[in-house]
Amino acid sequence: MDFTLNLVPNQQAIYFVDATMASYTNLFNIPNKKELCFVVHELVINAIEAMKNTPLNEGAKIQVHVSQNDDVVKVTVIDQAEGIPIEEWDKVLQFNLDSLTFSDRGRGLFFVKSMVDEIWFENISDTKFLVGISKKINI
Repeated sequence: MDFTLNLVPNQQAIYFVDATMASYTNLFNIPNKKELCFVVHELVINAIEAMKNTPLNEGAKIQVHVSQNDDVVKVTVIDQAEGIPIEEWDKVLQFNLDSLTFSDRGRGLFFVKSMVDEIWFENISDTKFLVGISKKINI
C-alpha cells in the first residue's frame, strides 16, 4: 500500500493530511495511529513554515508519500524550501529544557524522533528538502 499527496502549503493542507492519515490508519488498523498522525501533522506544519520564508514558484507543493509493507510504515515529506543545513541535522533532533522559552517553535522534530524508529533528512536540491520517517508496525 502506498499513496502520495501533493499539497498547497496552507492551513487547508494540514486539515486534509490530518483527515487522510486518520482515515488511512483506521482503515488499515495501524497500531499507534495517533502517534503516526501526530508525526505526519508535525512534518507538514514544518514544511509549510519552511516555505513561508522562501520565495515560492507558482504551483509550489508539499509532497507527502506514505508506503506500508507488512511491518513498516514509511513517510516522506518534501517541501520546496532550502531545508536544514547538514551541520544542524543532529541539533534539530535535540531539545534542551534549559533553553525552553515556551514558544510554539522548535520542538516538533524532537517529538517526532521520539515517536518513530528512524528519521532522516535529505537535501534533494537547493530548493527541495526531504524529511523521512519509518515506524515499525505489526499487523
